[in-house]
Amino acid sequence: MGGEVRIELEAGHFSAVHFIAEHERCEHLHGHNWRVRVGVEGELDQRGMVVDFLELRARMGEILRKYDHRVLLPTLNPAVRVEEEGAGVRVRAGNRTFLFPAEDVVRLPVVNVTVEELARLIGEELAGRLTGPNLRRLVIRVSEAPGQEALFERALR
Repeated sequence: MGGEVRIELEAGHFSAVHFIAEHERCEHLHGHNWRVRVGVEGELDQRGMVVDFLELRARMGEILRKYDHRVLLPTLNPAVRVEEEGAGVRVRAGNRTFLFPAEDVVRLPVVNVTVEELARLIGEELAGRLTGPNLRRLVIRVSEAPGQEALFERALR
């Protein structure tokens, strides 16, 4: 057919709590209503689609659900100690200590839970779930507040 098309989808949102260790203002426990958009570039398939919006929305829903109404914790920051304590998770960061119910915690392989890292994590997970030889590029936008967003891009094939 020739040429590529980019589709974009308002993929969803999730509400979550986090902190940024060793950051003067953001080290306090706080939350965001994160919004996620996804773009996929590629050639049209035999149906005349780059990717089915319904399939893309379903895959994004699976990914975003696990972050929704959770406490997002970094696992790669030497300044943050995360320990199991009974049915809870104790977190020490600087002079702060938090205790959360274990079922409310999502541990992420990042130094800090930032909008940039969330865009990357969501993008990498979605890239692993997308199939199709016609797909070429993935773009994920995550915003934590109006005018504050991160963009993650990667090739798919």
